[in-house]
Order: sequence, then structure tokens, then C-alpha cells
Amino acid sequence: MKKINTSSGSFIASLTKFSVRIVPVLALLLLFPTGCDWGKKETIVDKIHVIKGEDQCVLPGKTCKSRLIFELLGPQRPGLLGGKGSRNPVPEMEVRFVPEPGSDLEVIPAVDKSNNEGDGISGKQEYKFVSDAGGAIRVWIKSGKITGDQYLKIVPVGFEKAAKTIRVINGVELSGNKQEAHAGNKLTKPISMKIVDAKGNPIPDAEVYFHLSSTPEKKPKASCKPSTAKTDKDGIASTHFKVGKDTGIYKITAEVSAPKKNIHIRGIEIKEFGLNVWVMVITVLGGLAIFIFGMKQMTSGLQMVAGEKMKTVLEFFTSNRVIAVMAGALVTGVIQSSSACTVMVVGFVNAGLLNLAQSIGIVFGANIGTTVTAQLISFKLGGLAFPAIIIGLVMMFFSRRFIVRGWGQTFLGFGFLFFGLTVMSTELKLMGKFPSFMHFFQQFNCTPLDGGSMPIGAVLGAILIGTVMTVMIQSSSATIGIALSLAMGGLINFYTAVPLILGDNIGTTITAVLASLGANRTAKQTAAAHCLFNIIGTIYMVIFFYVPYPRTNIPIFLYIVNAVTPGNVFAEEPVNIARHIAMAHTMFNVFNVLLFLPFVGIIARICRWIVPAKEGETIQVKYLEPHLLDTPSVALEQSIFTIRYMVKESWDMIEESVNNGFLPAKKVNKITDDLERRETEIDQLQLDVTDYLIQITQRELSESQTEIIPHLMHCANDAERIADHAENIIALAKRLENSKNKLSDTAIEDLDTIWKVLCNQADNVIDSLESTCNGNVTTALKDEESINKLAEEFEKRHVKRTRKGKCDATTGIIFIEMLAELEKIGDHFKNIAERAPEIQHHHLKLHGGPRDKSEDSPEQNTKISD
Repeated sequence: MKKINTSSGSFIASLTKFSVRIVPVLALLLLFPTGCDWGKKETIVDKIHVIKGEDQCVLPGKTCKSRLIFELLGPQRPGLLGGKGSRNPVPEMEVRFVPEPGSDLEVIPAVDKSNNEGDGISGKQEYKFVSDAGGAIRVWIKSGKITGDQYLKIVPVGFEKAAKTIRVINGVELSGNKQEAHAGNKLTKPISMKIVDAKGNPIPDAEVYFHLSSTPEKKPKASCKPSTAKTDKDGIASTHFKVGKDTGIYKITAEVSAPKKNIHIRGIEIKEFGLNVWVMVITVLGGLAIFIFGMKQMTSGLQMVAGEKMKTVLEFFTSNRVIAVMAGALVTGVIQSSSACTVMVVGFVNAGLLNLAQSIGIVFGANIGTTVTAQLISFKLGGLAFPAIIIGLVMMFFSRRFIVRGWGQTFLGFGFLFFGLTVMSTELKLMGKFPSFMHFFQQFNCTPLDGGSMPIGAVLGAILIGTVMTVMIQSSSATIGIALSLAMGGLINFYTAVPLILGDNIGTTITAVLASLGANRTAKQTAAAHCLFNIIGTIYMVIFFYVPYPRTNIPIFLYIVNAVTPGNVFAEEPVNIARHIAMAHTMFNVFNVLLFLPFVGIIARICRWIVPAKEGETIQVKYLEPHLLDTPSVALEQSIFTIRYMVKESWDMIEESVNNGFLPAKKVNKITDDLERRETEIDQLQLDVTDYLIQITQRELSESQTEIIPHLMHCANDAERIADHAENIIALAKRLENSKNKLSDTAIEDLDTIWKVLCNQADNVIDSLESTCNGNVTTALKDEESINKLAEEFEKRHVKRTRKGKCDATTGIIFIEMLAELEKIGDHFKNIAERAPEIQHHHLKLHGGPRDKSEDSPEQNTKISD
């Protein structure tokens, strides 16, 4: 594997090239849902879309209960990537209302509902109206004296071919419409129809026929009893309706026949709602579960695909605050989870890889990166769900290549994400028509009332709901998905959705807070910074809700979002609301980062004040950090770092036992206790490293990551055995001290010769674990061969001296055992050196954290902790 280039300049250049390529693509995607030219105003009317007020029943001489609201739309424009496309609204277009022959309807401007005021038409008179900026026109319709079906034609001036005719039923008053009942139950109130003549007098004995025209049931069990009713003396005919077992809209068609009065009316549609609570709850929660499962699968798959490339990004975390923000955004955008990124950052801080200021920059970037999820969800990609699931399963089951399986898991997660979103949004869209649900969501409707401001109670309530939802689900992406589903289902509008996502931003901080509970003080300060970022951002954004854009009643932030996003979200029927919500999420976090980035140092000081240091406290660094296990490349580096520490510590113990124990051969007990304590620590670290590596194997690993784990386990074992030899050398030193004899000058010279080679070998092995240079490995292996030859030569020479009676037998045995100890230590270093090249392939250097001696401070003093 090539050595990773750690130049921040090359990283910036690569990131710039990537941005140049990706920005045009993102711009095209932003236009995809509408396929429109932002700066071009639509001037052609191709279609009239009635939003509300068609087919209303009204008594003679009365105004309809609901306004007639319709939009003027331009020609169908396909999306840039194909698909159904959309139509743009046509603003400032005049329309005429022309009553059909035999109709005497009157049109009153929506500004006044009274019967006596406002301009209108009657008979053959005409009145012109002009569409607003969203292409919408709102009017009231007042009936005349002619009963039965009345028709009114809407004619755009200059585009008569796009005219549309609407119906008003005069002489009928409908009650009991749009009721709601639990599945299998009767409606609380009967469905009643009052029939009157042109003078408003009740018509008795008129026949009214009720029949079920549409039902969500495959085998209809809903029923109207009676199906035929005659009007009483008050002109009222009634029936009782029982909804079926399924949730949905039940449509009943009524027909009126009064031959004596020459009244025959067909096709009066009545809507009733049946609600199966358990099915609805299970469907919505099931869709949410599939959505979250898909998100987790996609995150895991993208982490597998990123694999070793994640290390390249991580190396630049600490270059400077701008690079940290870019890296945080990039990592979160790749793994599709701000929670995973922030937990990872807490793990980095707790492991001593980052300091507070550096971690704050990454957290800022993670808040930008998480908006990618909302942007992705906001596109109408539900049709790709099943193909993605099929492709993902095929790639996972029929390929053994790690990268291919990672892409397969990504596609599978993508498919499940959009399938779950479709299930959830479809059910919520149906629920959006139910009166009880509409009433519930009206409780925290943030729409400005009567030309005023957004109600502060509703705004704070929506923020609280978003926060609680995210805290409970532990996924900001999931709550964003719920908000988008509610908006697409018509249950909440743009005014309400934005406070919800602000609450979502606050709620997502709980993940970092929970991750920091068992971590060190700096990790807790990082979590505090994440909370401050989102809470302060939410506070000033709420203030912006009460700063309207000039000459409008729309909050300035919401106005800007609407201006840069295709479609008018403030129209009677909001256009492209999902894209607007996603854009608001992105713009809020980007603006927040730009605002706070210059003040990272100040935020760090505030966090140190919130989580202060105790007197004499040192930061406990936990290198085998469990929160890093989901990032195997970093977790493996943490294991390697711990093994390096073990090797260094074990060698220090050997030096201590030789230089201050064996060679002086006196007062050995002074260092014994310290060496025993350190040896116990090494034993525990060996167990901890092994357990940590076993936990890493339970994650999705690349082939190279899988292969290195046995090497690391063997290295940990060798490091632990080197420490054991320190204890053996001390035992030899005690024997030598008790013997009252000394080694001969020749023996000391021999030991000194082999000791110098062993020291050189140890230095090269330690250096090989801290770099990517193979030269140290080669030298260490040669030193081991030299140690074996020297040990064999010195032992033979010692035997000759013993035969000649020049050496004491007791000290001679100690000398030979000491040679054996040094030779065995060399063998353990050889084992580590042989595995060093594989370890060097996973070398990862994170700059600027507490490990950098250049940045040491009393607050950054660290000590190893398992």
C-alpha cells in the first residue's frame, strides 16, 4: 500500500476538484423536481386546477360554505431526468366567470363574504379577476333562485381552451358529511339532506337514494341504512352509515328526485372516514422501522465502501478549523449519519486524538453533512425502492468482494429507506384528510393568523415536539423523514415544519451527550459545544421568525428559502414542500456554521466554563475507545498505538531490570515493586487489546483489516512476554546478589556487546511501529541473527573458561541464563518485526491532538487508560 500523502494542500486541491465536479450535478438535482427556469415567469395557461370549493351544496340565495380556490397552471414541463415533471403557476393572469345558460350564480371576491357588498355577477354579467403571485384565485359563490345543478365556467383571458366548468348544487343542504368513526362502527350523526324549492320552502316526499360508490375495502362491508329515504315535512331525508373494517375514505353518492317540483339531481358525493387505529399505528411505525433499518444499512454499506479511504479524510481533521468543518461535512455526508459522526468525534477526543477546538470544527461540519439525508429524502425517488432492493440483494449474495458487498448493502439500505418512507407518507397522507388528525395538528400550527406573526406558543411547541421525537428515536434522519411525510400528507405546512426541524437539530445532540457520559472532560466539553451550536442557532432563528421580509408578512428566513427553491410553498396548495423543508434544513446549518466558525475559540472557552476542570485533574485518555469500533480503520490504529505503548513500556522495564538491577547486582528490591506494578499493567493491556480486537472482528471489515487482526494479537502477546522477561532478569539479579559473587570482566563485556545489539534491535522495532519505513524492519531482523550468533559464541567461550576454572559455577549458570533471556527477548522483537510491514499498511497519523508534543499543556497531560 502506498504511503498516504498527509499534505493539507493536496487534500484541499482534491476537495476543490471534487467540488467543481459535484456542484453542477447538485444544481441539476435541485431543478429536477420542477424542471423550471427560475428567472422565467410562466405566461401560458394550460390547465385550471381546482383546490377547494367544487360541487358544493347550497340553499337558494345563500353563499357557499367554502371558498372556491383554484390555480392557473402552465404547460407540463418534464423533469431534467425524465419522469412526470410538473406545471408552473401563472401569476397576474385575468379570468372571467361565465354562468352557463340556465344558471344564476354570482361570484363575490374573497375579501368579502357578505351578500350585500363586493363586486359580482348575476345573469349574463361578467367580472374579471387576476391571479396572485402563486397563480391562485379565491372567490365566494352565491346561489340564485334556480334550483338543481348550476354551472359556472372559469375562462382565462386569451386562453379560452383551458377553461374549466364547475358545478354548484342549489336547493340542497347537506349535513353529516366528513364524519369519522372507528372501523366497523356507525357514524355518530346521520347523513341528512334538506331539499327546498326556489323560494326556500321544504319539499316533502322527495326521494333520496344513497349508495356506496367507493371504499378502501376489497370486500365492502360498509352500508347505508336505509338506502332510500323520503323527505319529511321539513324537507329532510336521512340515512345511517356504518364504516367498514379498513382505514380510509368511504364515498357515498346521493341522488335526489322530486318530480312534482321538476328537481332531479345526480352525483352528490358524500365523504366519510373510517379509522382502524391499530392498523394505522402498525403501518406508520412499520414504515418508520423500515426507514430506520434502511438508514442503518445504507450507513453501514457506505462505511464499508469508504473503508480505508476514511483514513485519508481523518488525517486532515486537525489541519485547521475550515478543513475540520469540511472533513466533518464530508464524513457525515458519506456515512449518512450525524449521530455516528458526533459519537466518532467524542471517541476521538476521549482517545486523545483531538483537542476541544479541533473537535468543535468537525461537529460544525457534521451538522452540514447531515442535511444531505434530508435533501436525498426530499426527491421523489420512491419508484427506485424495489429496484434498489433487488440490486442490493443480488450484489450482497452473489459477490464475495468486500467493496461490491458494501455497495450492495448501500443499495439495499437505499431501497428500504425509500420504501419505508413511501409506506409512512402514504398512510400519513391518508390521515391528513381525517378531521381528528387535522384538528390535532392544528394545535401546533405555526401559520401567522390574521396578517400577524407566527404564534410563539405554537412555535415553541413544534420545537419541543421535534426535540422529543429525536431524543426518543435517536435519529435525526428519522425525524426529518417523519416531518417530510407529515408535510407531504398535508398534516403540517412549511411554517410548522421549520420549527420541527429546529427541534430535530436540538434533539440530535442527545447522542453526543450520551456518548460523553463515560468519557473524559474534553469529550464532555465537545458534547456541550454541539448543544450550544444547535440551541443558540435555534434561538436566533426563532427571532428571525418575527422579522418579516419587506412588504410581506412572511418571515425573512422562510421567504429566502422559498425564493431559492423551485415552486411556491406559500400557495394554497404548497408546491414542492419537501424540497423547501430540506432546503431550510440545509440553509439553517450552513448559515449557523458560517456564523459560529470565527468564534470557535470563544465557544471552546465557554465549554470549558460549563464543564470546568477540577483542581489537579489530568485528562484520562482511553485509547481503546468503544465508540471508535464502528470506524474499524481508526479502532485498529488505536489497537496499534496501544501495542506500541506496550512494546515501549516492556522495553523500558527490560532496561530498568538490566541497568538498575542485574548489572549493579545490589539493592534489587528497590525496583522490584515498581516493575511488578508495570508488569501487571502490561498483562491487563494485553487482555484488553485482545478483547478490543475481537470486538472489531464483529464489524464489517475489509480483507486487509481482517488479515491484520491475528498479527496484532501476536504482537500484543510478544509485548507482554517481553515484560515477563524483566521479571526473570530481576530474579537472576537477586540470585547474583545472594551469591555474593560478581560476574567476570569478560562476561560483563560479552553481555555489554550483545546488549548493544539488542538495544539497536528494540529501537528499530519501535520505530517500525511508528512509521511506514521498511528499513527498520530489515535492520531489526539482522540484529536478531547477530544476537543468536553472539549468544552461541559467548556461551561456548564461557564453557571453555569454566573448564579452565576461571569462572565460578554459580555465576556461570546465571551468565548463561542471562544470555538466554536476552536471546529470547530478541526472538520476541523479531516476531514483532516480521509483522510490522502489515501493521505499517494501516498507519494513521492524526495531527494536532494531545499526542502532539508541540501542543502539550497542563490541560492536555495524558496517561494510558484501558
